[in-house]
Amino acid sequence: MKKMKGLSMLLAVLLFVFVIAGCSGGGNSASGSNESNKAAQQEPAQETAKEPDKDQPAAAEEQKIDLGGDTIKIGVWYDDADPRLLKEKSPADEEQIKLIEEVEKKYNTKIEFVKFGDYNKYVENFTTTSLSGEPFADIVLLELFWAFPTLANKDFIQPIDDKLDLNDPKYIDWMKKGGSYKGKQYGMTDSSPSPYGLFYNKTLVKKLGLEDPYELQQKGEWTWEKFRDFAKKATKDTNGDGKTDIFGIAGAYGKTNYFTEQMVYSNKGSVDKDAEGNIKFSLNSENAIEALQFVADLYNKDKSIMQPVPEDASKEFVAGKGVMYGGFSWELGGLLDNMKNQELGYVFFPKGPKSDKYVSYTPFGNMFMVAKYSKHADVAAKIMDEISLHDAGRKLAQQSWESSYPNKESLDTRKQMADSIDYISYYAIPDGGTLFESVVKDITAGKISPSTAVDKVKPQFEANINKLLQDSK
Repeated sequence: MKKMKGLSMLLAVLLFVFVIAGCSGGGNSASGSNESNKAAQQEPAQETAKEPDKDQPAAAEEQKIDLGGDTIKIGVWYDDADPRLLKEKSPADEEQIKLIEEVEKKYNTKIEFVKFGDYNKYVENFTTTSLSGEPFADIVLLELFWAFPTLANKDFIQPIDDKLDLNDPKYIDWMKKGGSYKGKQYGMTDSSPSPYGLFYNKTLVKKLGLEDPYELQQKGEWTWEKFRDFAKKATKDTNGDGKTDIFGIAGAYGKTNYFTEQMVYSNKGSVDKDAEGNIKFSLNSENAIEALQFVADLYNKDKSIMQPVPEDASKEFVAGKGVMYGGFSWELGGLLDNMKNQELGYVFFPKGPKSDKYVSYTPFGNMFMVAKYSKHADVAAKIMDEISLHDAGRKLAQQSWESSYPNKESLDTRKQMADSIDYISYYAIPDGGTLFESVVKDITAGKISPSTAVDKVKPQFEANINKLLQDSK
């Protein structure tokens, strides 16, 4: 998971698209297949100077900031964050280098990327150095579940609402949704994290005479009902020996947890938020229980998901033992390399009965945030903004996707996902992942009902939520 998150930001920093490095991790590598190019900051157009009206004050000039040669440090947990140090530079790298050089000259500063490589102690290092009066970086890459609520509530990071014009269309919805807390904007990013969806073997779909998931998706008919029917029809004993040879679903990256998360959230359910968005145990809500029951039925009634759950479901998918596989978009390259004679497709997870649109959900949203204790906290957000790629980077990303995706259908889905991604926040809760996993294990084993499985963890979940809220005050 650590790796997945690292790559995720690796590409969020330099904003590259689909660095599809095999298993380059699960979390960050996954969440970070963001490719963006940088366009040089556009200075406001200069108009011909006019003598101000006597009754009107002259327009104030932009205040010049001189940092006197001080260094602005950008903290990350992975290698190769600084495009100037790369041996092979892409167009995006070259553009970012130009922006860095412009910013260094404009503010009389030096930009330095600082790596603290121990992911598990990254936050500890940030808070300890902040309390000492000198955070290890002025701008820090943070997981959203690190930042909110703890680091925000404890004032280790600083809101940036008054530093940036957030109405500017160059700022994407994902940045404003995932990077805000209690009505304040903290996070900065150029692109959304790597989405999580369903890969499917189009070759097998045609061979088995099944409806194509992309076509259903485009008609708005890729629903739980259609998905379940598809998975059942795709589950086959092809040689008549009484054993299933092909499953509708090979499994998922992250085993069953990520798969089940998508089902809960695709039905407008949640683990830790009530209808108003307040932090509250919600896995016992009607929508969430309905989703858990749906997953339990796929396993225990339909038996359309490979069992026992494989350690690496992608291998089973590659081997043709499953028609569908739940995975991050960054996995595409590895799948293509290993399935050269097969045609692949990529779609959203199906809509639950309580949902009216397709959304990809992720817990791995890394964004850059300003260290409150930084000596240059007031200017850090502007500097990060001015070395970021913004719109031109996203255009380059799409160009990269066009050469990476195997067909127009999956490319179209990837473009849709870039604008339709939302955040799973319960990873901020101590042991939240472990408690959720215990529910998944219980329901997929068919031992107890979803409501009973949820009731088992509810007291501990609620106690941990209360501890989180108390500790973050």
